[in-house]
Amino acid sequence: MPYLTTGLLDNASVEGVSQSSTLSVNISNDDTSTVAIQIEGFFLNGTKKVKYVEEFFTLSAGTVALKNYFVLFNAFEFVFFVSSQAVEISVLRKDATGNLTSAHLVIAEASV
Repeated sequence: MPYLTTGLLDNASVEGVSQSSTLSVNISNDDTSTVAIQIEGFFLNGTKKVKYVEEFFTLSAGTVALKNYFVLFNAFEFVFFVSSQAVEISVLRKDATGNLTSAHLVIAEASV
């Protein structure tokens, strides 16, 4: 099963306020059949990654899902396991008022 990752994203506070409070994930199924998706979210606690999100769902052909996750951590990472390479994922970081702070590419990682 292919997987994609944001890589570890820095979210250090600036003057006591986190740069981003929400991660918006847009998932598009461009395949001709239903796909399975697993999302895992981690935050960094010292040098250890701690899982705080684990979600499984299916997405019908030609449809889109929008997911939002709280990311009030100094560093975090999201990993997406998809059952088709035709799934497209985009990730947007937003501040506490919903303004876009940055967009990130979600990159494919080699399976191990």
